Amino acid sequence: MANPMYGQNKADTKLDAWRAIEPAYLDFCAGFQGNLTGTAVAITDAEADSAASSASAANILAATMAPNAVNTCAFDGGAAGSIYLPDCVKGTHLAVEITGDIDQTNALTIFARGAAVVSASTVDTTPVFSKQVVGLINGATASSIETLGTAATPTSIKLIYTAAAADTNFLGAGSIIHFFAPKNGEWLVGSYNIPEGTGATGAWTTSAS
Repeated sequence: MANPMYGQNKADTKLDAWRAIEPAYLDFCAGFQGNLTGTAVAITDAEADSAASSASAANILAATMAPNAVNTCAFDGGAAGSIYLPDCVKGTHLAVEITGDIDQTNALTIFARGAAVVSASTVDTTPVFSKQVVGLINGATASSIETLGTAATPTSIKLIYTAAAADTNFLGAGSIIHFFAPKNGEWLVGSYNIPEGTGATGAWTTSAS
């Protein structure tokens, strides 16, 4: 758009770039799912477990979430599980609904990199989670976590959720985790939790390796 500060014929390219992603960003901030109309991936507990126990190309593909969609994950904590984010292109918004009853102590790891579409990305093959606080303080001592690195150089590549062997974890069935890319190669995370019971147990951790 023309910026009147510069005259009618000079475009404000930064403002134009922001306006291109603004609707998706506002959806992310509000937790709005109505515009996530892409074909979702339903990741089963077995698929998440297989991606963790044997990270083959086929297993990772089955556990890779789709962009512009509300994906689902039926992980239950009976064994370690992994799910993967798609190509981190600026303006991408997606979500995953937790459909499993995660009440055992094996961790679910969310990878920012490792999926085939990320390895073949034309924008960034080594994406990270932006410097941020993930989670909501709701009584559980580790229901929120600060990601690693700095704002200029974030370094977290994994978000890891570990439940207790109890019916009191904060990330219960029906919880929604949103992801948004404010720039190529960085993910923001918004977690909307439905706790089981008191929601006093469970923990987020993060890793740069």
